[in-house]
Amino acid sequence: TGLGPVGALVGFFIGHAYDESMSRDDDDEAVDPAQAANVREVFFRATFGVMGAVAKADGRVSEREIAAARHVFEQLRLGEQASRVAIDYFNRGKQPDFHWQDAVAELQRVCGGRHDLLRMFMEIELRAALLGNGLANPARAILQRIAQGIGISGLEFAHMEAVLRL
Repeated sequence: TGLGPVGALVGFFIGHAYDESMSRDDDDEAVDPAQAANVREVFFRATFGVMGAVAKADGRVSEREIAAARHVFEQLRLGEQASRVAIDYFNRGKQPDFHWQDAVAELQRVCGGRHDLLRMFMEIELRAALLGNGLANPARAILQRIAQGIGISGLEFAHMEAVLRL
């Protein structure tokens, strides 16, 4: 799908990180732009879908959680079109049939063990939860499960949270 400018920060970071990982490969294959675009798309979809699911974890999405999501859109410099798409993913994430586990598993698969991309995903989720509900349970429990599943230790999770609270 055409996301347009997915956000200067996210697009640049993911593209750069992907390019670096490809340049470290021993073979001389060129970077596949379609694969890089797929990583960006899955990252974007998972980020905002999971954000919606975490916001809905306590049964309802508060105005503060919606404002937190909008703040994250602004921080990521999403344009108007990308913001609309992000809102759509956020709203899908709030639905009872959205399975955040599947979204995270797909993200993990396309990132191919890129811990920096998975860490960036976790930081965005933590930032939104902290702004939205102060990382109260059950949002904290979900984010801790996600962190553990993508290889972020409890200590690293606590460190990320402490830094984001500053």
